[in-house]
Amino acid sequence: MATTVIDNAYLSTKVFYETDLDTGPFTNVSGGAATVYSITVLNGGNGNVEYLKIYDTAEEITTNSTEPDYVFRITASQDATITFGSQGLAIVNGLTLRMVQGEATTSVDDPQANIIVEITYS
Repeated sequence: MATTVIDNAYLSTKVFYETDLDTGPFTNVSGGAATVYSITVLNGGNGNVEYLKIYDTAEEITTNSTEPDYVFRITASQDATITFGSQGLAIVNGLTLRMVQGEATTSVDDPQANIIVEITYS
């Protein structure tokens, strides 16, 4: 697992880059409110459908009972890019996320292989 956040004066957006997104969760990666413009998921190594779950919170979540605010289905063995246009997806409290094999809130099964996720936000 390696997390990188690119945030400097030369860019108008920030980039969160994780090489092994799993049931985690990764809590408040934005450091507070954010606008998400795009999410890229590299899921080529996973033979199962995976689910990216996003929570609008800066607080710790309980992985098997906290209801996600957004759930994105990522097709098995395929990469995906999700874009939110120029207005973006507003995150009010903090961007928390995790990746699991099941759609249900109670799912805690890690993906079969490492999943790389890149999120562009401001």
